[in-house]
Amino acid sequence: MLKTGLRFLIVLWLGLASPGLAQPEIHVVAVGSGQPSKDTFALPEARVLVDRPGRDVSLVLLDSGLLHWKIEATAGTLISDIIRSGPESTDSKVSLYGIPMIGVQVSGLPLVFNPWGREFRRLIDRVADRSGTDRISSFQARHKAPAAPLRVASVNTSTAALARDYLSPLLDAGDDLAPDIRNRIDDDGGPPGFTVAFDETGVSLTGPSGSQRFPAPPGIPPILLPVTGVYDPASQMIYCITVGAEGYLYSVDTQSGDWSVITSLDDYDAAGLLYDTDTRQLILTGAFSRPGDIRAFGLDGSRSSDFIPTTRFPGLTDLFDYGNEHGPPLTPLVYRDGWLLLEAVAEVDSAAPGPRPHRLYAVQLATGKVRLLRFGQD
Repeated sequence: MLKTGLRFLIVLWLGLASPGLAQPEIHVVAVGSGQPSKDTFALPEARVLVDRPGRDVSLVLLDSGLLHWKIEATAGTLISDIIRSGPESTDSKVSLYGIPMIGVQVSGLPLVFNPWGREFRRLIDRVADRSGTDRISSFQARHKAPAAPLRVASVNTSTAALARDYLSPLLDAGDDLAPDIRNRIDDDGGPPGFTVAFDETGVSLTGPSGSQRFPAPPGIPPILLPVTGVYDPASQMIYCITVGAEGYLYSVDTQSGDWSVITSLDDYDAAGLLYDTDTRQLILTGAFSRPGDIRAFGLDGSRSSDFIPTTRFPGLTDLFDYGNEHGPPLTPLVYRDGWLLLEAVAEVDSAAPGPRPHRLYAVQLATGKVRLLRFGQD
């Protein structure tokens, strides 16, 4: 009878947080797999000790679907809410002071192990929608639960990504950038005057007066994996890049139809290409897991390079499942006065149809400095 009464009181306590307390702290704990139970037929276990005396605490517990959460708290700690979720089944269970909890299952929250990436942003949005908060208090994750209890004992104020809108404070107006860059920041560039279509057999140029086709001659290195091409109306030249094998940077003279190989890319995989008429440079951005691998090839034979890790671009990891897949490329748009304007747009996501998130950055190639200029939905 005592156990039944205690169980009722805990459920009532969880459902009716004291209105006199401040908004609860929200602590997220994620565990991939648990410690074996002493009972052969019981679920693996993860133990959590909440040590927040005088605080009202809400717990968000994430797992893969087969876990027994054993929650305890120190004296004076109030646990007013517990939810358990994850991408898999609801076979997991939660107990507080050894008493099984009911009504704590919430479906569909992602199981994440790091405070970055698209799935983590979805987690923050879902938790914020449910709780009305703009920031969670802490996040910790283990692929396997340790033998000792996971301890919830402090509020993390240093990890910016725990806030729902953590990018706004990082925005840079870019007022000191060159006019060409500032104009492009607020303008999508308008409809293209020319489009280039590059494939294994050659390149096509379409402009206001029609289309031209320039077949690849037999004397050039084979076009294995064509990536993209750009056209410079001033010189009437097309420039194209490939990946696969060494990769090559080609030029095509649209007046004569002649093809040339400007340079081998020496196994560098490029995704984006820009020709800057002022400096007569071809600026390339990296493909796959290295979008910040930026290289410049001057028509005079000069070369330069800079590598900026993906995590140095604020909000870039939000656009994909960072650590498990390649992100979108950084498309070069304008280069002026040593600053390169770059855009990243998320791939179409079948799990979240609708406008695609995007980011706009300015990078100073000489120093590697990155500035976030815009973010939002495409």
